Amino acid sequence: MKLFEKTRRTYLIYSVIIFVISSIVIYFTLMRVVSKKQDEKLLWDKELIEKKIKYENPLPIFDVEDLRYKNPPKDTLYFKDTLMYHVVNNKEKYELYRQLTSIETLQGKTYKIITRTSLVRSKDFILAITVSVGIVVMLLIIAVYIVNTITMRSAWLPFYKNLELLKNFSVEKNTPLQLRDSDIDEFQQLNSSLSKLTSKIHADFNNLKEFTENASHEMQTPLAIMQSKSELLLQSENLNRNQVAQIKAIYQSVQRLSKLNKTLLLLSKIENQQFKDVETIPVKEVLERQLEIFDDFILNKDLEVEFKSNVATQIEANPLLFDMVISNLISNAIKHNKEGGKIIIQTNDLFISVSNTGEPPKLSSESLFERFKKESSASNSFGLGLAIVKKICDNYGWKITHSFIEDQHNISIYF
Repeated sequence: MKLFEKTRRTYLIYSVIIFVISSIVIYFTLMRVVSKKQDEKLLWDKELIEKKIKYENPLPIFDVEDLRYKNPPKDTLYFKDTLMYHVVNNKEKYELYRQLTSIETLQGKTYKIITRTSLVRSKDFILAITVSVGIVVMLLIIAVYIVNTITMRSAWLPFYKNLELLKNFSVEKNTPLQLRDSDIDEFQQLNSSLSKLTSKIHADFNNLKEFTENASHEMQTPLAIMQSKSELLLQSENLNRNQVAQIKAIYQSVQRLSKLNKTLLLLSKIENQQFKDVETIPVKEVLERQLEIFDDFILNKDLEVEFKSNVATQIEANPLLFDMVISNLISNAIKHNKEGGKIIIQTNDLFISVSNTGEPPKLSSESLFERFKKESSASNSFGLGLAIVKKICDNYGWKITHSFIEDQHNISIYF
């Protein structure tokens, strides 16, 4: 969820909660205030009746009951809500009243004084005020929400623009990152930090790229000299068997080191995305060409090859990198196969699959694609073949998987 959306949602939730709570508080507060005022009025009416009785001036509009010939209770005073029967416009109905009942002894006589006031109008009044205040509060919440949304959208606009620029940022381009300015201090500080960070990344990337290329180039020259000198020494006369074995070991080590240097340089170039040329490649032709290259190795192990391919299958990629992928997959299937085993190659518009018979894997499927991780202990294996394939797949956004089912290794690449 975006921060802007989360902020708006949080604001709405709390606004609704505040609105409901405030409406309830206003309603019950008004009820309490009005009820208190009604009780005060009833007391005032009662005192008025007492005065009238004292001065022998009865008021017929009040309900006054003489309790001289009854067993009157002690002086008492209590309030209650009661229903009164009315006929209005030929319609019978009950109306809610607030009633004060008072037992008073006045001039030697005991009276029961009852005063009432209607609660209907009061409740209507309270409800009207509550609704009016609620509408005002709701309008205020809506107005604040609209203003807040407009303000937040304007404030966050530079951030989202800069986020899009960061998504499209590439270290291969030497152009500096031009971030959009903002009048918010925190965003400006973020822009400044990002500009410094991307500039440092550019510099480090260029330094690393230059170092890798220079180191590889400088290493190839002495390695080539060592290899040629070793070949000359092997052709020399008057060498005993021990000397020949030692020179041969040096020659093989130099070859291995040269191959390792070229492989690591290739990985570095793939990571730096230096293979930018993209062409439409016919997959079947590449597979047939690579199988022809490995034909002698296949015959040497007496392997059976089953090839299922869609003739129309094509893919957009760098030809050199795609050749490396297919070459490594077929080489891996041959190297880790059994004598007289089988290789199954399948391809269509969605994937390429290379399967081979073999022993259960010693490493997990994820570890097989890591650098210098290898199943075979052969001295000529660096464990970089599948790492190169994985790096190329990552470069193009392809998914590569490995599985072992029924004595068969399967490596699939999904486009």
